[in-house]
Amino acid sequence: MQVPLVCPSCRARLDETPTGYRCPDCGAVYPFDRGVPRFVEVDPFYEGRWARPDFSRGSLRNWLVKKERFFLKRLQGQRGVLLDLGCGGGWAVFAAVGHAVGLDISVTSLLAARQVYPQVVCASLEALPFPDGAFDFVVSSDVLGHVPLGVKDRVLAEIWRVLKPGGRTLHYIEADGSDPAIRFARRYPGLFRKYIIEPEGHIGLETPEQIFKRFQAAGFRPRVELPVYRGLLYWGRVRQYFDNEYRGKNFWVDRWVDLARVFTAHPFLEVGGNVLVALALEVGDRVFPPEWAGGVLVDYVKGG
Repeated sequence: MQVPLVCPSCRARLDETPTGYRCPDCGAVYPFDRGVPRFVEVDPFYEGRWARPDFSRGSLRNWLVKKERFFLKRLQGQRGVLLDLGCGGGWAVFAAVGHAVGLDISVTSLLAARQVYPQVVCASLEALPFPDGAFDFVVSSDVLGHVPLGVKDRVLAEIWRVLKPGGRTLHYIEADGSDPAIRFARRYPGLFRKYIIEPEGHIGLETPEQIFKRFQAAGFRPRVELPVYRGLLYWGRVRQYFDNEYRGKNFWVDRWVDLARVFTAHPFLEVGGNVLVALALEVGDRVFPPEWAGGVLVDYVKGG
């Protein structure tokens, strides 16, 4: 089976041609790009940035990493048609649900995702080229924090539109935390943007409470709303954030970076160090304030 494609502008069912798709109503033409239907222009920032397929499906890492464990447990035994927003190279856990469609703005990533998903589409989150009620599940991981604040409501409206009544939408969303390290980083706005916001395009961060309220205002009923990653970072992320011009500005941050350098000196050390961080996060997520969360895990239902 294939989920039919519709015109993002007028929602008419598209006609396939040898070179792409054409809308019979408004006349819009959407080309194939290396065999992938493309509804948006290529974005150089994202093109090929996260293009490695993830074939894991119940690995030790899946169970240790909280956001991966969340999807693994909540989708276990579920069946239906699934849409993965900002899919990158795709993930076997999502593909196991049923017919999975990968959507991204990187064609290179989508070519890789074809190893995991039977259908891929290059399109914008705010104008999904699918019919109303086409999906039982809409998911994303590390994506919605990249969406500008002024666009988020349109994205949620599109998720609502393409979900079936009673369908579920599950996400890991990067959040605007207020833990001590981030509060320190914000004292230097130029460095904060240079080393924390811009490298991965996190231009649309919100607090956990703002994220929850936005979904609820869009009509979604919460099953789970969980602030996570409170106050701790994996060692590679510590170096990405602070092993730079932040050095010398705070004694304790410098020592944190020194420790991160030790743990990232060898792949085996980094794996072991990150396991320790994952275990510490299980404690931190229970004792630190929700406002410190660097992300949220959510599971919502369309309708009452």
